[in-house]
Amino acid sequence: MADIAEIHELLESVRVTLASSMNPNREQLEQLERLHSELDSEIRSANKRLRECDALLSDGHRSEAIQLAEQEPNLLEVVSILDFQELVEWNDFVAEHGLTVTPDLQIDIATDINGAYSEDEPLERLMKKFRVLSLARAPLRTRIDLLRQIAKRDVGTAYWKDDLKSYEESRIRQISDESRDAINNRNYAEVRRLSDELHKKPWSVKPDRRVIERIDQTMAEVKKMEAIRQLNRVTAEWQAAKENGDKVLGKSLGEKWDLVAQKCDRDSQPYLDAREQVLPLLRWLRELGEEEEQVRLHAAEVKKLSKILRSDHATLEDIYRHYDALAELDDFEIPEAVQVRYEARIAEIEKKQKVKKLVTMGGVAVAVILLLIVAANIIF
Repeated sequence: MADIAEIHELLESVRVTLASSMNPNREQLEQLERLHSELDSEIRSANKRLRECDALLSDGHRSEAIQLAEQEPNLLEVVSILDFQELVEWNDFVAEHGLTVTPDLQIDIATDINGAYSEDEPLERLMKKFRVLSLARAPLRTRIDLLRQIAKRDVGTAYWKDDLKSYEESRIRQISDESRDAINNRNYAEVRRLSDELHKKPWSVKPDRRVIERIDQTMAEVKKMEAIRQLNRVTAEWQAAKENGDKVLGKSLGEKWDLVAQKCDRDSQPYLDAREQVLPLLRWLRELGEEEEQVRLHAAEVKKLSKILRSDHATLEDIYRHYDALAELDDFEIPEAVQVRYEARIAEIEKKQKVKKLVTMGGVAVAVILLLIVAANIIF
C-alpha cells in the first residue's frame, strides 16, 4: 500500500484523466490502465485491512483492531481519501474501455472502526489511571472501583473479569479483618463505610455472609444510638419552642419526635430516659390541644347565637339558651358586636310582647263591655 502522499497524487492523476480524456489514444489508454490498476490495488489493500480489523472487533479485541488501523498509512485516513466523489464516474469511464470496475470500499467497516475509537478513548484513560494506582499501591477498594468501570466498558475482554474476581476475593478478606478491628474499637464511622462498600457496590464475588451479618448487626446498634441522639436534639429544640411560646413549632417538633422514636428500641433505658424528659412537653401539647378545642367551641357557639339572633322565629327561650351556652365558656368573652345584637334583639322581642299583651287586654275589655251591654238589654 502506498503512503498518504502517493495516494493523493494517484487520485489527482485520476481526476485529470477524467477531465481530459474523451477519446484516448493508445498511449493514453496505457496510462489509463496503469492508473486504474494502481487505484484498484489501493482499494483492495484498504478493504483487506478493513476486513482484518473487522475480524478483531468481532472477537472483542477492540484495542488490537485500533492498533492495526493506526499502522502507517492510517487506515481511516486512506479510506477517506479513496472514497472520492468521482469514483462512480471513474468506474463508468474504465468500463467503457473494457476494464473491470474497482470494488466498492467497505465503508461500513470503517464506520465501526471509527466507533471503536470513541469507545476506546475513555477506556484507555481508565486503564492508564488503573496502572498509576497499581504502581502507587493504592487501596484495593479504590482499584476495584476502577476495575469495575473498565470491565463494564470492555465487556469483550474476559481477563478484566478474571482480574476483578481476584481483586474482590482479596478485598473480602481485608474487609473481614477491618470490620473486626472497627467493631472492637467502636469505630462506627469505619463500620458504616464498610457496610456501604458491601451493600452498595456491584460485587461479582459474593461477600462472606458471616462478615455481612456481623457488620449489619453492628450497624443496627449504631442506628439505634443515632436515633437516640437525634431524639435528644429534637427534645432540646422542642423545649426551646415551649420556652418561646412557639405553638406551631412545638406541634411540629412533637410530630418529629414521634417519627424519630419509631427508630429507637422502645425497651432500652436511653429511650425511656428520653421519654421521661418530654413528659412536660407532652402535657404542654395536650394543653395546647385543649385550648384549641376551646377556641373552636367558642367560635361554634358564637356562630350559633349569631344565627339565632338573625332569625325572625327565634324565641326568648332559644336566645337565652344559646347565650348561656356561650357565657359558660369562662375563658372567653362574648364579642361586643354579638352582645350588642343580643341586647337589641331581646329588647325588640320584649317590646313586641308588651304590645301584644296590651292588644290582648284591650280586646278582653271590649269583650266584657259588650257582654254587659248584651246582658243589660236582656234584663231590661
